[in-house]
Amino acid sequence: MADPLRPTDPLSIGRYRTLRRLGTGGMGSVFLAEDPAGRLVAVKVIRPEYAHEPEYRARFRSEVNRAREVPPFCTAEVLDADPDHETPYLVVEYVDGPSLDEVVADQGPLTGGSLHGVAVGVAAALAAIHGAGVVHRDLKPRNVLFALGTPKVIDFGIARPLDPTSFHTRADQVVGTLAYMAPERLDTDTDRLPTPAVDVFAWGAVVTFAGTGRTPFGGDSPAVTAARILTQPPRVGDLPPYLAELVAAALEKEPENRPTAPEMLDRLLVTGAPSAPPLPVELQRSAEAAQQSGRFETGPRKRRGRGRLAMIAAASAVTAVAVAVAAGVALRPSLSQPEPDPEPPATVTGPALFDSLGTDSLFTAAKTQNGRCAYTSGLRVTPASDNAMMCGDYQRTVFPPSQNVGVRAVLGDRRSCATIWFRAGNDEFFPDSYQAVVCPDRVKLSARVNGEETPLASARRSTDVGPEHLLQVVTGERDVTLRIDGEDVLTGPLDESSLVSGRVLLGASGGMVTYTDAELRSGADPVTPRTPDFITGDADLVASMHMVYDRGRVAIAEPAEYPTGAEYCRRLEQSSPKCDSKYVPVASGMQVSLPIAARPEYLDYRPDKRKCTDPATLAGTCAVSFQEFSTIIDEPSPFPALVTIRGGKVTAVARMNLR
Repeated sequence: MADPLRPTDPLSIGRYRTLRRLGTGGMGSVFLAEDPAGRLVAVKVIRPEYAHEPEYRARFRSEVNRAREVPPFCTAEVLDADPDHETPYLVVEYVDGPSLDEVVADQGPLTGGSLHGVAVGVAAALAAIHGAGVVHRDLKPRNVLFALGTPKVIDFGIARPLDPTSFHTRADQVVGTLAYMAPERLDTDTDRLPTPAVDVFAWGAVVTFAGTGRTPFGGDSPAVTAARILTQPPRVGDLPPYLAELVAAALEKEPENRPTAPEMLDRLLVTGAPSAPPLPVELQRSAEAAQQSGRFETGPRKRRGRGRLAMIAAASAVTAVAVAVAAGVALRPSLSQPEPDPEPPATVTGPALFDSLGTDSLFTAAKTQNGRCAYTSGLRVTPASDNAMMCGDYQRTVFPPSQNVGVRAVLGDRRSCATIWFRAGNDEFFPDSYQAVVCPDRVKLSARVNGEETPLASARRSTDVGPEHLLQVVTGERDVTLRIDGEDVLTGPLDESSLVSGRVLLGASGGMVTYTDAELRSGADPVTPRTPDFITGDADLVASMHMVYDRGRVAIAEPAEYPTGAEYCRRLEQSSPKCDSKYVPVASGMQVSLPIAARPEYLDYRPDKRKCTDPATLAGTCAVSFQEFSTIIDEPSPFPALVTIRGGKVTAVARMNLR
């Protein structure tokens, strides 16, 4: 909140006319001011009594030099500076909105999309700040402002370069706010300079405050708070499970065990992350761009193994064998084969899609002026003339930066070029993306941004026309490898800052290409998660059903668990509003397209809940027509069902009564 100018405040600073006082910090004051064009800005000025001290001038100069390099991803943009002014000043974007502590004080703890937006926005700001070689060191709710609902991190006045030779804070100075300080900053026996890990720790504390209204280590006195930071586990309250796990990882005592800001964004931005709400478009774009701006590691990295960060990934992965829980919903045993030994869940980092491409499902049929996508012995793509034809994806699933695509392709003739677009945006027609192209006589990798194509790598290589070839595209954070039939044939850089994550699309140019057996996974491991056995075999599994299309004979199923609220919180080892829920959906992130048998059975409980519900499985038992089954009034989507699969085909779908 702005206050009137004091009698001793300057009427102008450089070419900026001061209007009101925004705040005071250890180094100086911040004023609301107006530039010559009438634009409102925030001007930070060193205290007059410090302006001529070499230590403070040097520190301010370092701040200016580094702050100029911070991209404006969820941060207040640096507009101008004059370190040589009589009272040096820094001019930044004026964020006209309340701070996070004011919002929580007025409205209470944040939930849903508002909380998710704060977590993403602040993590994006840290990725941008750390990418410029800066450590904020005083991240706290007061320094998170909301502009039109989008969080922005402010106050780089105590930010410090990572370069040890630029250390300008005296040994007896402690910069920051105790409740948000990392343990290493409270250790008086070390002279370690703060690293980006201290800001990651503060992020965990800020998100906890945003979602619970209190800090994770707060005590009755500063001494108690400091002791809890050093020795006690964090109290994360009723944060959503996907967020509680990431916050707990950020609040690890050892800095090397914490994720980096880009790693946090990888988790927060993955579509399909359990219960993560969608983001506003502008915030999504800023966060995705910020993912790639980080250059600095948190510190020496330990192998996390099955530690807390691994648990974050594992929480989103459920294999076909492990989808049932005794404390939640029981499954009917399969009568056609013995029950296999349980296997541990595969560790994945985001969504996975499996589609045989036998019918219109995860990839949709289409016809445009550029050509046609149709289903004939697979997904057959026929471009018009020399145009490229792109086949859309039904779910518009966004994959993280690290992903791998496997699909079988047949080149129809010598003109045919199979094309796989990845990290593609959401534009309807030919979005910005990277692309891998396989032609009979060459291969290439390129990027397409704003309609202009930039070559990344290319090579001459013979690929036979007619036989089926396994094409694989494997991306890391900053490079991509194209494989054909298991051989690495081309590698290229991924250096477009706007292409950090996105969809996968299939298509062709020149001539006809037919695709089958698409397997799209997050992460670089082409077998994690493993291909579900039920794609070709038998199973009875609990699933969230994204689509049941009787006429098209296709379903999209996502293995899931529905434990009771009590069991859910017992696993979480903390309290949650979901503890009182009858059942809590826990999706696997693995969506599978399955054909529906010629004469499927649709079972429902809604005709008579008492007579039509199997008490053991809570699944419907009354056979109904597809029209009756598909009539949904106030039902969740995707809806829970017990699915029977025989020979890779869905033979029965029983809607589950989990209310």
